[in-house]
Amino acid sequence: MSSKVIDLSIGCSKQTKGVKIKLQKKLPVYLGHACCAYDLEIKSHTGTYFETSSHVFRNGKNTNEIPLEKLILPGRCVRIQDSNKCITAEKLNLLCPDLKPNFALLVDTGKDLKKYFSRSAAQWMAKHKVALMGSNLPRYDTGFVNPTGFFIDLFKADIPIIANITNLDKLPESGFTLIVMPLKIAGICTCPARVAAMVENKKAVSQLP
Repeated sequence: MSSKVIDLSIGCSKQTKGVKIKLQKKLPVYLGHACCAYDLEIKSHTGTYFETSSHVFRNGKNTNEIPLEKLILPGRCVRIQDSNKCITAEKLNLLCPDLKPNFALLVDTGKDLKKYFSRSAAQWMAKHKVALMGSNLPRYDTGFVNPTGFFIDLFKADIPIIANITNLDKLPESGFTLIVMPLKIAGICTCPARVAAMVENKKAVSQLP
């Protein structure tokens, strides 16, 4: 069986807003070689990140409480590239009415980064038992002013998200495994993560650009 790994993560550097990297002054020396060691400071919502229900609900789960088997799971990628800005339950149901439970749902909006999800979209995901969702959109709701309420029902159903993902255009619609690896830090709801997709069958690999 052929396989291909696709990196869905956005890279960060010292030029990235929210990231500070400083070489430590007193470096450990190993057999005459000064070993590089850094002081690293990074804001939680930086680059590609993983976010859980405690972002909204104080009694929700934190990132370290999500078991690994819920971070390595089959995925489905839906492409929505029409002119409508609001992604509704009706649209999701039209594009993937056969979505299986415990799948990761990724939504690719192409170059249109002004779309957002309705509250009904979150209810649809909860009904279909989506295990994790993500998109290439910079925002999943309209913001803090007059929001749709998408995150209320999404996090009420304990569906975590991955944000700021890229290369969705390289994914097939199905036939891949999503791998999400956030840092295992207790007591936080949002954490930078490395995200990749492993395309595992010959048919899916042949559909890649």
